Amino acid sequence: MANRTSPNGAKAEGDSVSIDRRSLLKGLGAAGLAGLGTSSVAGEHAESAADDSGFTPVEATATDIRNAIFTGGATAKSIVEQYLERIEVYDEALNALITVNPNAVERAEALDTALEESGPVGPLHGVPVIVKDNYDTGDMPTTNGSLAMEDSQPPDDSFLVKQLRDAGGIVVAKANLDEYAAGIEGSSSLGGQTRNAYALGRNPSGSSAGTGASIAASLAVIGTGSDTCGSIRNPSAFGSLVGIRPTLGLLSRDGIIPLNLERDTGGPICRTVADAALALDVMAGYDPSDPMTARGGDEIPAEDDQTPEDSYTDYLNEDGLDGLRVGVLRDFFGPEEDILEGDEDDEYDLTIEQAKEEAAQVTAVIETALDAMRAEGAAVTEIESIPNLDDLIEQADAPDPFKQDLNAYLAEVDNEYETLEEIVESNEYSCDKAGFLRDSLEEDDPNVRETDEFKSAEAGKVALRNAVEGVMLEEEVDLLAYPTLSHPPAEIGQEQPGSNCALSAYSRLPAIVLPAGYTEKEHLPVGLELVGFEFDEPTLIEAGYAFEQATGNRKPPDGFGPLPAEVPEIPKPEFSVDLATDGC
Repeated sequence: MANRTSPNGAKAEGDSVSIDRRSLLKGLGAAGLAGLGTSSVAGEHAESAADDSGFTPVEATATDIRNAIFTGGATAKSIVEQYLERIEVYDEALNALITVNPNAVERAEALDTALEESGPVGPLHGVPVIVKDNYDTGDMPTTNGSLAMEDSQPPDDSFLVKQLRDAGGIVVAKANLDEYAAGIEGSSSLGGQTRNAYALGRNPSGSSAGTGASIAASLAVIGTGSDTCGSIRNPSAFGSLVGIRPTLGLLSRDGIIPLNLERDTGGPICRTVADAALALDVMAGYDPSDPMTARGGDEIPAEDDQTPEDSYTDYLNEDGLDGLRVGVLRDFFGPEEDILEGDEDDEYDLTIEQAKEEAAQVTAVIETALDAMRAEGAAVTEIESIPNLDDLIEQADAPDPFKQDLNAYLAEVDNEYETLEEIVESNEYSCDKAGFLRDSLEEDDPNVRETDEFKSAEAGKVALRNAVEGVMLEEEVDLLAYPTLSHPPAEIGQEQPGSNCALSAYSRLPAIVLPAGYTEKEHLPVGLELVGFEFDEPTLIEAGYAFEQATGNRKPPDGFGPLPAEVPEIPKPEFSVDLATDGC
């Protein structure tokens, strides 16, 4: 839970703002306040329509926001109002958001006053942010997407939300997610089904589905997700976005509702690498409330004094692929294995031939991305597999302490139901999550972390990390590359095959997802995932930025352009999420 005794407790959106040394310092590198004249590749492709201030929210970056505010072309208030207008119009189609912050405009006004009186609050001054609704916010409920937690109110902000606000960010809304962050289809009992901005009849993936869809459609500039196994990376891939799952221990998990703390981490979801690097700068930091961050405290580039390489944004190098060595993991390409094996219990609605055809389209996009890396000077090496990977992941898979961790969380918030048992008995959740919640209730060991099986799994995670890094050293590569999902987005209501989430999640190694391009048949987004050495986020950012600048792969989704505009037509408007209160 968030640090309750901090003298710098989180401010509600309407409260006065304060300048925090770390927040102001971080982000002042290549993409910081000095970069007012620059714009991203994605920004250059934005549709041109602006209000009277000249600011255009479609595909806008943090640099664009600062440009508009600091040159007097716009105010934080006028910018936030534009994003709130987009939310009002476009979320009707996306169904990406659960709560819109009623204090967002008041917060923007306070930032405008602060700018006049003392200058910018920090590197995110006036930047609209959307937060996944499993991050605590002291001024809004934190629902986990569940009817059973609809009015659950934490006492303060999570560590990461506080960092973003202290840096000048404005939380405009909280995003829908797979309920309890368990799943990759993007549905919940409270928020319903989120839709993919590039194809409204398709899965946005999850669990950070609402964040991904809303950032893809320019409903804010920076988004936050949490990733237990793909929940940042999958929606980034399906939204043509940049997502970073950092090394476990780099970002605090304090105040993020737990799913499995042995793999849970927060992270940014953005439209550009520069914004993701800036967000990572702001979010990273040692937090006494999460002892795991002691591992990452000395690994963050930022220091008290501004010296070279003091920020992740200092790694935004257009030549970052030149001489870089990339290993392609071929085991991660191709159709979902369960489909190929003809498993009778297979949950996917695809024939073997359909699965092969889908996966071939994804592979073609990734091959083009790898060719682009070669053209920029990267040495690309073929690596068939990580030896014994399946066994290593199995050994790293610990007994799940979800029940104990959720009960500990519920004890610190104001919610109608105070335990998992009470939630399960209420039936106020989706049928899709009923099995998970009811099975979790059967956990009967209150000290699961003390069991031999749990301790063995901890050793298994270290063994997996060592094995992955060992292959990278033997093959003399800096990064590993593969498709984030080997299948394109499934249709709404169908299970999503092809997630390659486990390698980074179980090894706890960092990963970045980049827009790789779009499938030929349906023009659906494909994500390229890069995995690096422990705490080597700088190399991921350097490679990602060079790839982004060279390819310009991200294109905004059709139907979410400048306002005024009509709401896009919604396929399958009758689709709904089945509730356990109706029986299941």
